[in-house]
Amino acid sequence: MGNLMELNEYQDEAQKTNLIAKRSRKIRRDAAMLGLASEAGSLLDIHKKVITAAVDSDVGRVAFRRELGDLLWYVAAVAKADGLSLEELAQMNLERTRKGYGEDLGLVGLPILDLDSPPKERFPRRLVIHFKQFKDDHGRLRAKMTLLEAIPDPFFPKGAMIRKTKSNIGFTVGAELGDSLTDNARRVNGYRFHDAIHLGFLAHLGWSPTLRSVLGLKRRSDDATDEGEDSARLIFAEEGLAAVLFRLSKQRMNFKHPLNIDGEIIEVVQACTEGSEAEGLPGWAWRLAITSGFAVMEQLTNNRGGYIIADLDDRTLTYSRTKPRLAAMKAPALG
Repeated sequence: MGNLMELNEYQDEAQKTNLIAKRSRKIRRDAAMLGLASEAGSLLDIHKKVITAAVDSDVGRVAFRRELGDLLWYVAAVAKADGLSLEELAQMNLERTRKGYGEDLGLVGLPILDLDSPPKERFPRRLVIHFKQFKDDHGRLRAKMTLLEAIPDPFFPKGAMIRKTKSNIGFTVGAELGDSLTDNARRVNGYRFHDAIHLGFLAHLGWSPTLRSVLGLKRRSDDATDEGEDSARLIFAEEGLAAVLFRLSKQRMNFKHPLNIDGEIIEVVQACTEGSEAEGLPGWAWRLAITSGFAVMEQLTNNRGGYIIADLDDRTLTYSRTKPRLAAMKAPALG
């Protein structure tokens, strides 16, 4: 083989063999796009012949390489017609795919979103929550959460404080978190345990306006953050996101694997978090958070409750049927 050429060099050379290079931009673009579709069909036809043994695999490989080359030619032609650079497109594509699928980058490297907030407005780095299922007076299944451990606990030993003019500030270990939930549906579907979805967001991403409100950790010391990040609008957005994900999960194998979470799902996430501190979190991190939350939710449903450990330092969310070992003493507050 000769020296490998750069993408833009290939694009320029390919243009020299474009027989309609001097026609209007619309004709050049439309013809190239039709060529793309035609070559994609040719690739599929070759693959069909190989898997059905209509052609020898070696013959198929030669034809496959030829058609892939033709496909690249038409990609270059479409780009050229629109004044786009192949190298620029390749770089943009790598950046997008790394952000969407670069799971090897590691969750631990993600920013801690409330790092600069006062200790009494920061999420604990470890939470242990007990989910208990019971029937109410109407025979409906309900689930309630009880906070068993929070490290660090800046409110120990006094517990939560109450501000009369606003919502509760702080949490109390051993107390129930929020209200008990039903499935809010005609059929039993496990949504009573959907707080596991929020815990997935919290453990893996360090983000959950809903749980920040439930734990009484709104960042009121900064008006812009309080209004822009911890307001009712963001809480509603997260609740809406959890509800939409729950509905879509039925069509995507309950999000058992990050690959079940396609680009359409990430677009929903981006729409719900637009303009918030979570807007810049990469798609691959959301995939892990969603997968984890739904896995734990399924375990809670199957076992009619259990214990959840959210570790915000390790960025993990784990389930236990039995009560996990708790710290012997409360950890001191940060800061």
